[in-house]
Amino acid sequence: MRPFIDQFVLKVHGGCDLACDHCYIYEHADQSWRVKPRVMTPVIAAQTGRRIAEHARTHRVPAVRITLHGGEPLLLGVSRLRDIIETLRGVLDDTVRVDLHIQTNGVTLNDRFCRLFDEHGVRVGVSLDGDRSSNDRHRRYANGRSSHARVLRALALLRRPEFRHLYAGILCTVDLENDPIAVYEALLEEAPPRLNFLLPHATWANPPPGHGSTPAPYGAWLRRIHSRWLADGRPVPIRLFDALVAASRGESSGSEAVGLRPVALAVVDTDGSWEQADSLKTAYPGAPTTGMTVFTQSLDQVMGHPGMAARNEGHANLCKTCLACPVVHICGGGLYAHRYRPENGFDNPSVYCADLRFLASEVTAIRPGTAGSPGGGHPPVMHQLPKGAFDALADGAGTVDGVRALQEVQLSMTRALIAGGAQSAGRSDLTVAAAIGRELLIELDSRHPAATAEVLRHPFVQTWAVRCLREGTSCRERDLAHIAGLAAAVAWRAGVTTRLPLPVRAGLVHLPGLGASRVAGDGATAIVSVEGADRPPAGWIEIRQLTAGSLPVTVDDLDPYRLGHDRTAWNRLSPPRWEAWRRALSEAADELSRLIPEYAGALRAGLRTIVPLRATPVDHGTAVYGTPRAFGAAGVALLDGAPDTDIAATLLREFQRTKLTALMDMYEFFTAESSLPVEVPHRVRPVPIRQAFHGLYAHVSLAELWQARSACLPAGVPRGEMINVETAFQYHHEQADRTVDALVAAGALAPAGVRFATGLRAAIDRQAGRSPLPAAPRLRPTP
Repeated sequence: MRPFIDQFVLKVHGGCDLACDHCYIYEHADQSWRVKPRVMTPVIAAQTGRRIAEHARTHRVPAVRITLHGGEPLLLGVSRLRDIIETLRGVLDDTVRVDLHIQTNGVTLNDRFCRLFDEHGVRVGVSLDGDRSSNDRHRRYANGRSSHARVLRALALLRRPEFRHLYAGILCTVDLENDPIAVYEALLEEAPPRLNFLLPHATWANPPPGHGSTPAPYGAWLRRIHSRWLADGRPVPIRLFDALVAASRGESSGSEAVGLRPVALAVVDTDGSWEQADSLKTAYPGAPTTGMTVFTQSLDQVMGHPGMAARNEGHANLCKTCLACPVVHICGGGLYAHRYRPENGFDNPSVYCADLRFLASEVTAIRPGTAGSPGGGHPPVMHQLPKGAFDALADGAGTVDGVRALQEVQLSMTRALIAGGAQSAGRSDLTVAAAIGRELLIELDSRHPAATAEVLRHPFVQTWAVRCLREGTSCRERDLAHIAGLAAAVAWRAGVTTRLPLPVRAGLVHLPGLGASRVAGDGATAIVSVEGADRPPAGWIEIRQLTAGSLPVTVDDLDPYRLGHDRTAWNRLSPPRWEAWRRALSEAADELSRLIPEYAGALRAGLRTIVPLRATPVDHGTAVYGTPRAFGAAGVALLDGAPDTDIAATLLREFQRTKLTALMDMYEFFTAESSLPVEVPHRVRPVPIRQAFHGLYAHVSLAELWQARSACLPAGVPRGEMINVETAFQYHHEQADRTVDALVAAGALAPAGVRFATGLRAAIDRQAGRSPLPAAPRLRPTP
């Protein structure tokens, strides 16, 4: 279970103005709403805020998400809703960043509510099940009257320019009787920034409509939307599909509905009671109850409740059927409530098991997914490696075509993150810059796709996108506004004249991959005119280029996202330092081209940027650059401003790391997220399988380099130097030899991992066969 809770649902009103017959609150097993107060008071809201603040301070929680819910929260009215919001803000804003949301049926949303939400930064999600006939199948007033027109009026209000930033998205409940394409098209007509499809809450005791009518009826219904969505170029993020893909990569799905990573959520009902997830109301009377209240128990005590722990234990709380399933790491067993059966509680697969298994295979069949433009304007890209490229990478060096294919995969991932990325509410200078930048980037991508792709390939655009745009991450307004710098860089490369606000950092505005410009003043943003490469902005500082034929890269000492973990990058290098750096880099590249041309060719195809890092006297070029999400970047340490001793080895090791990270985005190398760490040589403690693979891949390449150096030693070289070279080869070769055996012996490798390890074993044995040195001692797996 996660060590803290950062998502909260506050039931601010217990009533509803609709009578939806599929509502789990009023129509399902738990009927506790009948004995709860109608509204939440500011006193309860204040105490809830104090509990959240206490929890955030204790666990250093950077941000929390609070959703105002019901019933129908708008029934509280503008005045009482203002009291709740201002109470929460007053208690929490000085302690933790709060993302406030409200989920509504929309029928009473009006200008007054929207102005309140604008004032306090509350984003609005609306429930709508599609076109009128689809929506009216369930979402009606008690007298049978349609709610559709009023919901569309609410959505039109949210699309108005002054309120567009409040529009969070649409939630749609799946109904097999509705045509999925008609539903999808009707939802898209409302121009939502996000969509989500909810499987109707059900259990084995009360299965969903149509359950068992075909092998996977809900999966098939959603597949039709997924196929159309891909064909349309993913015009809007769809949370369920994105969550499945994220879970398939071992990332957090950000959803309780799928995936094994915990989603820590607590509910506060109108009476101030702490409850578990609302969906449990579908299981049995009292299922979400904890017996705790905001006045008597802290959030740490709530986390200790057995039900809270059970919903967040990943593999540990799954039934035997799920544990034996090959897609359990993707579906995660489904929503906890959907597993319920009166005979044995929650020790079952989901009632949607067949549908989830179907979707887990269908939605994640193309990895790392598909990606159109930042605005969804391009058709999806389907990725696969060229024939023989995987085995060439497993041999150590890879091929130029294989590396370029990995580069395109990473470009698609970056595009997808930007297309579905967070957008901040509010109208500060920085949020305005972010909105203008996003719109300009979408426009430029439709007219100048090659220039856009060139900017998005810059390694630190991906670093920024992963840190700031991935769902579930917290990001400052200044970081979100970085998208304006991307748009400016595209305009520069495309020769488009434009003028836009860019975020200011330490007196600089940044155009990724190109450079930065000094600006005057102390504002959060500065207006910058872009007129192409021939007319750079005032105060322009260009990123330097290394033009050597053996290594044509940029040397980036400007980009604000270039820093790795626990490493300090040099800022602008002085001319003498740059000259020393340029000369040493060229020499290192020439050595790689001369000694190990296969590795050098792949490196030349994929390496785009080098970051000068500050070093300590003990680094000697061996410290790992800690920015794994920067495909095509390498960090090299400089000691006292001069390049460290073995730049060739550092470049080689760094590029092996970035290649393998990209390859692991496409293939599953090991079978279980919870696989035990493995013991590798010269490590005091076992390390995760992923880390062991990275170390192995680096050692194989470095053994190749040192073996080539040994073979090229001139006659008469001092014996001490010869011993040093041979010892370095033997060290890396022995490390690789023992690590590959340890990985195989762990027994947790997926087919792709076995194939990769087999390729590396062949490379290691080949090195041993041509070495003049005695073979390193071998550690074979114990039968």
